[in-house]
Amino acid sequence: MPAASIRPATLADAPTLARLYRDAYAINVDLGFPSRAARADRGALEAWIRESRVFVAVAAGADSDGRADDRPAAGKLVGAIRYRDEGKYDPDAPEFGRLAVPPRARGRGIGRVLIERVETLARREDHDRMRLRTFAGHPFLPELYRRRGYRDVRVRELEGAPFDVLHMQKEL
Repeated sequence: MPAASIRPATLADAPTLARLYRDAYAINVDLGFPSRAARADRGALEAWIRESRVFVAVAAGADSDGRADDRPAAGKLVGAIRYRDEGKYDPDAPEFGRLAVPPRARGRGIGRVLIERVETLARREDHDRMRLRTFAGHPFLPELYRRRGYRDVRVRELEGAPFDVLHMQKEL
């Protein structure tokens, strides 16, 4: 049984998603990669949901053999991802970002399922590539995306920020 089902986010999800994002992005702050997602509030999430497509992962609950385990309770939001039809730096390619899986739900394939959802959506909409941006120099995020087939496109230096932005792309 999949660890989670995926559905579009609704405005009613915004308060829960704000907590989920703060929880999920706290590790990045601890690693020296501050992000607006780590300070997300209800208003920010409502704006993201209105301005782009946000998908949420909903916990499935019991294991495939029917036994309860240490998974989050069925019906709880355990992840999210934001998808834009037109990327900020490449209007001809969709992009995803704000991938968030809180610590209690990591290691269950939820991030993979969320990424697969937006890649499938991009293919259905006849796009030939998908883009993303992440923290350059992050200890595990760029490699996570490389294992999924993304390649480095460029690094954008951010003036006054403690990190640069790595642009990545995958041919679909």
